[in-house]
Amino acid sequence: MRTTTYLDSEQELVMPEIGYQLLHNYAEQIQNWGWICNIHSQASRSFTRNLNLIHKKPKAVTLLAVPCILGVNLTDVDLLEFLQQLADTDGSSIIPPSVNRVLNSKACRSAIMFGDALLPSECSLIVEELKQTSLCFQCAHGRPTTVPLVNLDALHEQIAKLGSCGRGSSEAWHELHRHEISLEHAAKRLRSAVS
Repeated sequence: MRTTTYLDSEQELVMPEIGYQLLHNYAEQIQNWGWICNIHSQASRSFTRNLNLIHKKPKAVTLLAVPCILGVNLTDVDLLEFLQQLADTDGSSIIPPSVNRVLNSKACRSAIMFGDALLPSECSLIVEELKQTSLCFQCAHGRPTTVPLVNLDALHEQIAKLGSCGRGSSEAWHELHRHEISLEHAAKRLRSAVS
């Protein structure tokens, strides 16, 4: 799922002192995700570092490698976005935003789409797996995954009630009643489908 891709040519990043400090402070987390940087060590004392902050003197960092998530190489822009996230959360960020975007995109693109042909066994397996999820009736974006068409038991109960109330037979409900499984019934359905 996650690998590191070394760049063909090193990429020089120029960032303000604050970005440099963030990169230095969160170097382990950044490297764990696959960004490998050469942080040019500068023998700056605290006073010089503080002056650099005031004057916003840029620092140079060399990007040697980037994370590759499911075949998608992340970029220096993704690194800067992750640095911002780390700064906003005091380093408690778990997943870089760009990784989430790649995973979400891959999940959506590989999902079963409306109109995809599925075998009945595949449909059953999907419904069984959906039952195990906390939000089985919607996808991660809130779109419905299943749509109930009709509750047959409730429909048959209503038909039976109407029939017992004298409001007509189940024949009036377009033959929506239980049929015994028989060759005659199968032949009738076949004839109606052909004509």
